[in-house]
Amino acid sequence: MAFENLQPKEVFHFFEEICNIPHGSGNLQKISDYLVRFAMERNLEFIQDGELNVIIKAPASPGYEDREPVILQGHMDMVAVKEDSSDINMLTDGLRVKTDGEFVWADGTSLGGDDGIAVAYCLALLDSKDIPHPPLEVVITTNEETGMFGATAIDLSSLAGKKLINIDNEEEGAFIVSCAGGARVYSKLPVKREALSGKRLKVSVSGLLGGHSGEMIIKGRGNANIILARTLLEALDSADFYLETIGGGVADNAIPNISSAIVLLDPSKVDAFKASVSKSLEAIKGELEVKDPDVNIEVSELEDAGSPVIDKEDTKKALSLICVMPDGVQAMSSSIEGLVETSLNLGILKTAEDMVTFEQSVRSSVESSKDFLIRKLKTISGSYGAKVEVSGSYPGWKYRQHSELRDHMVSVYKDMYGVEPRVLAIHAGLECGILSEKIEGLDCISIGPDMQDIHSTKEKLSVKSVSNVWDYLKAVLK
Repeated sequence: MAFENLQPKEVFHFFEEICNIPHGSGNLQKISDYLVRFAMERNLEFIQDGELNVIIKAPASPGYEDREPVILQGHMDMVAVKEDSSDINMLTDGLRVKTDGEFVWADGTSLGGDDGIAVAYCLALLDSKDIPHPPLEVVITTNEETGMFGATAIDLSSLAGKKLINIDNEEEGAFIVSCAGGARVYSKLPVKREALSGKRLKVSVSGLLGGHSGEMIIKGRGNANIILARTLLEALDSADFYLETIGGGVADNAIPNISSAIVLLDPSKVDAFKASVSKSLEAIKGELEVKDPDVNIEVSELEDAGSPVIDKEDTKKALSLICVMPDGVQAMSSSIEGLVETSLNLGILKTAEDMVTFEQSVRSSVESSKDFLIRKLKTISGSYGAKVEVSGSYPGWKYRQHSELRDHMVSVYKDMYGVEPRVLAIHAGLECGILSEKIEGLDCISIGPDMQDIHSTKEKLSVKSVSNVWDYLKAVLK
């Protein structure tokens, strides 16, 4: 066990068990069944629904029987991304977790601290024999990262609690009390193909930081899909070519850090094409020298035998559509300094035989702004002949003026640390808005330990912060 010497031992025990189970979004049967076995082995009441959401209930510890229940909540899925060089199959393999005593991470892949650490905290509490707490209602949802589908579908009518602690925040000492709403937008551009001969080249964008499209969008990091499309569109001025494939990204809410395309062109145009790519790279490096300094674009030659290619007109149309799509921060909040109000991220780009698909995550703390941005995407895509679908729309989480839970948790924090926590609204999406619509009068707050670069292969989780939040969470429940 890589984490056996880390404290708190009980939390890191369950976190490592979770890391050993593949649990990327959409691949959750095993992790959901693991939670059910956990509950059955301890004779705890549980519910597993058709969406694989799991609810586990634990009675109060002695002396706390008269307290009202507290709901603890997180999600079981992770954004499963890996380096090109990694041989891990994230559908079937566990993570190769590592630690230096200060941080934990996964070798060559994302770690899934978002939100595996929430599940670990909950299991450690449910497993404990000596931690004082009121009745606990633990809600672990599915497919949060791809549209909060589990939270949307879950039935919470069996819960008695009216206070919910969401453990899906990545900054210790920051209490989240409001968040943006969002939606997934899919633009599907029909393309025609033809059989041609020529020289095949692969163009690859790499070296970018990536990251969570809610937390990191304000940093202006490079989007590999857009950088690739821009580079190729600029190359069309120097050398005609045809797209065979184009694609990048693994989740619409993760800023893509790699993207690649295969193109076909006349052998006499190869040098001009490569020269254009080099020129584009130089310009992009200058633009991102502070925000994303390691961006790289490589051109490699492939065997000439290939598949039919997208015709000239649709090649230009696909690249142009990517480049005219809005991306990144669209508006800042006028009421909360430094808060992104509206943004979007072209997270996934992929090619089928007759279709190029663009998958975008749209976020806004203003519902009408979210709707208008979706309308804008529909208008732009429609002008290029693409069809648009919208799914996974979820509401924002409105700030609660009077909150007993917030007051209590701020007071406990101040008693423990001598300072007040920061109470914040964020641009990233949380499930609290959806869950608040299911339980009338629900009082919510979101906390969590320090994490770095979530949704990316550079993700790290602070060991000391995990311990601090564990002590704090126990104090709150006590």
